[in-house]
Amino acid sequence: MNVVPQPTLLPVDWWALGAVIALSVGSILLLLLEFIPPRPNGDRGPLLSMLALIVAGYAAYSVRDAKRALFEGMFVHDGLTVFFTLLFCAIGAVAVLMSWNYAKRTRIGQPEYYALLLTAIMGMVVMAASNDLITIFLGLELMSLSLYVMVGFRRHQLESNEAALKYFLLGAFASGFLLYGIALTYGATGETNLVLAGRVLAGMPASTLAQVGLGMLLIGFGFKVAAVPFHMWAPDVYDGAPTPVTGFMATGVKTAGFIALVRVLNDGFPSLTDLWQPALAVLAILSIVVGNVVALAQTSMKRLLAYSSISHAGYLLVAVWAASPAGHMAVLLYLWAYSLTSLAAFGMVAAVEHVGARTVRIEDLEGLFRTRPWGALSMSVCLLSLLGFPGTFGFIGKWLIMTATLEHGQVVLPVLVGLGSLVSLGYYLPVIMAMTMKPERTPDVHRQVLVSKAGKVIIAGAVAAIIFLGIWPRIPLDLGRRTVESMTKPAVVAAEQP
Repeated sequence: MNVVPQPTLLPVDWWALGAVIALSVGSILLLLLEFIPPRPNGDRGPLLSMLALIVAGYAAYSVRDAKRALFEGMFVHDGLTVFFTLLFCAIGAVAVLMSWNYAKRTRIGQPEYYALLLTAIMGMVVMAASNDLITIFLGLELMSLSLYVMVGFRRHQLESNEAALKYFLLGAFASGFLLYGIALTYGATGETNLVLAGRVLAGMPASTLAQVGLGMLLIGFGFKVAAVPFHMWAPDVYDGAPTPVTGFMATGVKTAGFIALVRVLNDGFPSLTDLWQPALAVLAILSIVVGNVVALAQTSMKRLLAYSSISHAGYLLVAVWAASPAGHMAVLLYLWAYSLTSLAAFGMVAAVEHVGARTVRIEDLEGLFRTRPWGALSMSVCLLSLLGFPGTFGFIGKWLIMTATLEHGQVVLPVLVGLGSLVSLGYYLPVIMAMTMKPERTPDVHRQVLVSKAGKVIIAGAVAAIIFLGIWPRIPLDLGRRTVESMTKPAVVAAEQP
């Protein structure tokens, strides 16, 4: 009797899935807290969330040198996955600490708030690790559905309800474009796996079906990263959402969208660079111009930072356009610098914001240096880093973007990055001047500025990192180089033992 040999299957590396498992368990336990009588201080939600994020980060870091392709290649654990899993866990930890005091003041500190936060982070991790269009879509929807609720968590405020409705309607519309692009790509290649689809497209002329599918995917991702002309949701949603949620969205959502876009274009459509590079160049130019110009007219700090975020999406699109290891490293480090800086900036805005008051305006920051000198200086450093001032981490990111594009002989895009940074002086410097050079509007205007001990540690650490990494960038450069190199190494296929 002939015995059919059984294929040898490697066991699943559960440590590679440790981050997703930890976040899933943490979100479930937070929901179960509803059945337990609350403690007087109500700190169980933040503490459990921090524990889940720490475990998730440790699980990813413990197998940082392993590269695995799980679930038939749909989920990839490589250097890129580890880098962004740690970044997402750090963003989530900062968002939890920002929400801790803010939630008490605004009475939104229910356990489901933190459960939604962990669920959104889990979706971001899935997007960063996805090597398949289906899992990218699942991760994106897991992230988006959680954020739709978090944006409208202040149920008794009209602005929050309006922001949630706009985000939900436009987000669902964009998800339709993305799903349609996935369907067309599958129709053109017969594959949803990015690597396999890329091989099919490389071996034949680009069909109309593949070109339209690529265009639909770019539209879907353009919405998620708030690139012009798909940015219309960002200012209203950023302004209406609770400030910690705004900071979380401005960093986490943008980071997840860009890493998924890099994987899709680098692995799925490397043979169609002649098609998607011009499209990215147009989106980058529009985002840089519109974001910086419209930000000049803003008086609300959250709307100013929203249009600033749109311009930064343009800078990142320039780095993605390069389609090279230097461009990928620029994307990694710029997202790192932008996340670090924006979280600290939104943390200061959350501290200045009063309960039940209107959104924080630039005039509300006048004279902040006299009452809260360290807070004003910290905010100034963050804005200078967003500007790309030499000696800050933001300058290193923009320098890498310009050098990555110059390597390809491109001159227009790096010049535009420099001009966009020059225009941004017009809205970053007035905020710094208002805090440091103008007198207080009333004697007690800043007496209610509250920064918790955890918030002070976060903001001080972020400012120190911005300056240190801007002066001594060897650590992020080496880390970025190793992460990009790991993307080219083959993954070991892992499956369950029969």
